[in-house]
Amino acid sequence: MLSAVARSTVAKRVATSANNKRSTTGLLLQRRHGSDMPVPQSQNAPLWHGHSVQKEGWEEYLYFYYAAGILLQAAVILATPETSIESWAREEAKARLYLASKGQTEFEFGKHYQDVVESENLELWSKFAAKAVTPGEDDDEDEEEEEDEEEEDEED
Repeated sequence: MLSAVARSTVAKRVATSANNKRSTTGLLLQRRHGSDMPVPQSQNAPLWHGHSVQKEGWEEYLYFYYAAGILLQAAVILATPETSIESWAREEAKARLYLASKGQTEFEFGKHYQDVVESENLELWSKFAAKAVTPGEDDDEDEEEEEDEEEEDEED
């Protein structure tokens, strides 16, 4: 039994010395790497120290040109044409569906039907433009007819 007590005492001493070595090693490592970083004193300085904070006149122009630049960039981005293959395929499918609704059943491989639909729209627009009244030309006739009607009403 004495040997068991002696063993436990020796074991406690070894464990205690191992813990002491760890703690001293931790202190050494802490000392070796230094302490916390110093706080920069520039963070405590007043803002704009030595500079006037009154408006100098150029700030409004700067704000205007920043806003104009942002609007111009937005307009350019929004106005760029869509050039992806998906957008082309979507328009081609719409054109083929339109032609299929008109009765066309045969579609040739490699032919762009968007151009066919656009040419039909151009022909339709040309017919409309030919039938449309040009300003000034028809206006005179309407006024003359109104004057004639007024004269007829006065006579009756």
